[in-house]
Amino acid sequence: MTAFVDITEHQMREAEERMSKHVAEHPVAVSASFNPVDGRVAIELSNGALFAIPARIVQGLENASDSDLNTIEITASGTGLYFPTVDADILVAPLLAGVLGSRSFMARRLGKEGGASRSESKAAAARANGARGGRPRKVTVESEEREGGAALAKK
Repeated sequence: MTAFVDITEHQMREAEERMSKHVAEHPVAVSASFNPVDGRVAIELSNGALFAIPARIVQGLENASDSDLNTIEITASGTGLYFPTVDADILVAPLLAGVLGSRSFMARRLGKEGGASRSESKAAAARANGARGGRPRKVTVESEEREGGAALAKK
């Protein structure tokens, strides 16, 4: 059972002042919406700034349909967004910093983009590797029993 604590008007004003100061120094979400035309989630912050991000580059929203993204709840503190249809919780501050998901999610995204990139230097490296015969062939290694221990032999 929750215990209620009596507070004075003075304590309440002090708490509200601390919260106002905190919100001024650390903007929080005051509204959020999804625009199906451009596929972006727009987040309005307490300092008046408006931030929009493509929804499907964020972990948890990659496979969400437009209708899944229409319902967005803002946490009581304003520090997070919740998409109930896909059960995805997203923190606002990391989004503002460009963090779109967990460390492994971000690594997969960066690796995929890097591996798919086509640059002149990457093409030159591939040509040079091809001129040397391409990737080295895999070598099968078998062990042979000998007196004094096993020895490895290449085939």
